[in-house]
Amino acid sequence: MLRKTVRRMLDMCPAAWYIFISSVKLTAFVLVCAFVLLLGWRGSMEEGYTQYMTAMSLYEIGQALLLIGVVFSACIEDAQRARR
Repeated sequence: MLRKTVRRMLDMCPAAWYIFISSVKLTAFVLVCAFVLLLGWRGSMEEGYTQYMTAMSLYEIGQALLLIGVVFSACIEDAQRARR
């Protein structure tokens, strides 16, 4: 099952592949930003509440970006395969 999934991913059209890779890169960047904010938070809710909430929001946005990117790349790939 996993082998079939990997093969299909590697056979994606260039537009779908670009969207997928770009969403992975953007998600990684957002998660690194969230991690850096958590490092600067120092565990203090009185002084660093806004940093903590910003980091948690970036964490959730990263998940949403990846999900949207995967869905769009799958839709583009399915449309391309239907044309063939």
